[in-house]
Amino acid sequence: MVLRQAANLVFVLSLATGPAFAHQAANQVDDDAAGSESLPPCCTPAGGPLAARIAAVASDPEEVAPPSDPAVMALLNAIDAQSASLQDFSSRVRMDSYDDLADETEKRFGRVYLVMPPPAEPDSGTTRHRRAAIVFERSIEPSGRARERLEHFVLVDGVLSDYDHEAKRLVRRRVVDPGARRDPLRLGEGPIPLPIGQRKEDILKYFDVTTAPPVPPRVLKDSEGVVGLHLVPRPGTEMADARKIIGIDLWVRKGTHLPVAVELHERDGDRTSVRFFDPSINAGVNDEGRRWLNAPDVDPKVWRIESK
Repeated sequence: MVLRQAANLVFVLSLATGPAFAHQAANQVDDDAAGSESLPPCCTPAGGPLAARIAAVASDPEEVAPPSDPAVMALLNAIDAQSASLQDFSSRVRMDSYDDLADETEKRFGRVYLVMPPPAEPDSGTTRHRRAAIVFERSIEPSGRARERLEHFVLVDGVLSDYDHEAKRLVRRRVVDPGARRDPLRLGEGPIPLPIGQRKEDILKYFDVTTAPPVPPRVLKDSEGVVGLHLVPRPGTEMADARKIIGIDLWVRKGTHLPVAVELHERDGDRTSVRFFDPSINAGVNDEGRRWLNAPDVDPKVWRIESK
């Protein structure tokens, strides 16, 4: 799948935008998915199957004509307009990771946060990037067994920190060189494609865009009032050349364009879907969210720390 899944998808895709906030999802997720009140003070990167899936960087493709479908262009324009005003985003999430070979699905429940950087001073030469975090607190294994397991992923200043509290392991990966202008959260440009705050020109640069199919019932039981885009990596991009991800589906609510779900399809049949619950845009980030948006140090006597 992509990203150590966590950072992976969530970071992968939530088309979001605009001043609209707090939309109640039509289908409720388990109450437990809302998260716990008392969470450990820190988190660490683990190089497991989730982390391995966070790799899809793209090179510059040739310019091509935009989609001819008026409905696709209208949705791209709406997303772009709202993305321009994005300041922060938070949501409860459920991430389903499907293994085609084993025909098994693992589910994770948690929250995702995104904060835009303050504007840089004119002529400062400083490049500031968005800060993002995802925390998973509970999972359901393919066998159906539920587990309380804290996993935390945070992207700060071009470094992705992956905290595995159960294994007491922290892995820090630099995904953007200091001062580089590349945005690791931009679709097609970095290892953490997060369609929150994405701009139309970036989406069209790296993907062929058409109308998405209806949301599968396994992701959303009632898809009424939901529209979406289907993204296919353009030839010449690294995502296309790697031949791993063959398509991304993004679904949003009509009118508000708040994210509903996103699904990544891989060539080997694996897929990862993220369902968003109670997404909130430009409503500010609470204390818990600010806590997870930090990448705290851990005790090296207790934790195994790796830098990559």
